[in-house]
Amino acid sequence: MPNYEYECRHCAHQWDDIQTIANREKPCGEPCPQCGKPGVARGWSHSPTMGVDGSVKPSGAFKERMEAMRSKLGKYNPRVRENIDRSLSQRGTRSGPQ
Repeated sequence: MPNYEYECRHCAHQWDDIQTIANREKPCGEPCPQCGKPGVARGWSHSPTMGVDGSVKPSGAFKERMEAMRSKLGKYNPRVRENIDRSLSQRGTRSGPQ
C-alpha cells in the first residue's frame, strides 16, 4: 500500500499515513491531528523501498549443481564452462525492506 504524506494548511504539521488508493483522500476531510482545524492537504506519495544485500554467497547445494553441470557440459562447450565459473564467483542478492 502506498504511504501518503499530509500537511495541515493552518499549523503546517506534516505526517505520513498508509492508505489504500481508494481512501487516500479520507484524511483530507478530517481535522488536523495536532491543531484540530480542518484544512488537511495531501502531499506526494511514495512506495516502500527495497534494498539489496550483496554479501550473500551461493549456497553449497548450488555450487554442487553447478560443478556437476560444469563437469558434464564444460568439456563440450567452453562458453558454458565460463558462464558457470562466473556464476559461482559472483555474489547473490537478497532483497528486503529498507
